[in-house]
Amino acid sequence: MKSYTNSQITHLIDEHIHNRRDREIMKLHYVDGISADSIAKMKGIDLTPRRISQILSDRLLEIAPYL
Repeated sequence: MKSYTNSQITHLIDEHIHNRRDREIMKLHYVDGISADSIAKMKGIDLTPRRISQILSDRLLEIAPYL
C-alpha cells in the first residue's frame, strides 16, 4: 500500500472535490484522522454519522483514480 503525505492528500481533495463542505469533511477525516462520528458532532457540520460516512465513501471514489 502506497503512503501519501498530508499535503498530497490535501492537494487532491482541493483539486477534485468542488463542494466546500465535502472538502472540509474529507480533510478532517483523511488528513486529521477524525472519525465520522466525531465529525458529525462538530459545530457547523449538522449531518448524521451515516451521512458523513456516505460522503467520505462517495468522494473517495472521485479522487481514487488520482491516488
